[in-house]
Amino acid sequence: MKSGSVIKPFVLSLIVMPIAFAIVLAAGGRATADRFTDSVFAVMVLMEMVILWRATEARKLFSPTDAGHLTWSLIVGFLFVRLLGECRLLTLTFGLVDAKALESATAIRFFYVVALRYLYTLSDVFFIGALINTVRSYKGTGLKFELVSRDYVYIALVWIIPIVTYFNRANLGLASLTGADSYIPVYRLVAVFVGAIIATMCVAIRRYALQMGGGAVSRVWTSVVIAGIARDASFLALALLSSRWPSGAKFAEQWLLWTFAGCWLIAALRQQEVLPRVPAREYAPA
Repeated sequence: MKSGSVIKPFVLSLIVMPIAFAIVLAAGGRATADRFTDSVFAVMVLMEMVILWRATEARKLFSPTDAGHLTWSLIVGFLFVRLLGECRLLTLTFGLVDAKALESATAIRFFYVVALRYLYTLSDVFFIGALINTVRSYKGTGLKFELVSRDYVYIALVWIIPIVTYFNRANLGLASLTGADSYIPVYRLVAVFVGAIIATMCVAIRRYALQMGGGAVSRVWTSVVIAGIARDASFLALALLSSRWPSGAKFAEQWLLWTFAGCWLIAALRQQEVLPRVPAREYAPA
């Protein structure tokens, strides 16, 4: 699978998906539209399994002594823990685990519904570790790296997302699978600010890659930057739309998360293209 073969269908899906949602909403109403959004989420979880596989394959291309091996090991950890969080959410979305049925077991409900929500935060910790290691390895080259003015513009735009979300934080608890949930606004605020930190670091790393010659490596980080911004913007969509249009908020969040997943798939494939696997026969003795 090549990145070029994925990009066009992925971009097409970003166009087709809102059209399909509008048609379903007009024909079947809110309940049907919400089921459509849930179906997109289920397909995305399958995509994230493929992303984890491809990221693992990309990791194998690095020597264990290469800084890239540690970076992609941490990225694999990030994707794996995130997938665990998605599987938990999948069970709640499709009623495989009934959160309301757990109300009699308060401690279990709190752990499964509230505490395990922070699997996403834990996954972000892995990714921040990957970013720190990447920055360290780039600086270890001895080259002088500097952000340019447009990077500061990108970073300023990134930070608009958590700031606007914060001022609309009262709406963050409205779109919840488990009904009234006083804990979810805190989680979403933590997630949107951590996401902005991650996106900022990705912008800086992309600049480092460009200053080292750009090419395929910079395209990997461009995909990661877009993924990070899309994920962060999903919280903004909830904050702005939940009180006005719940179904639209839910779909906008999922559309942005689909963008996140698609960009990560492209990034993993592009990384494999940077360091193509050498056939075993090339290592055979002469």
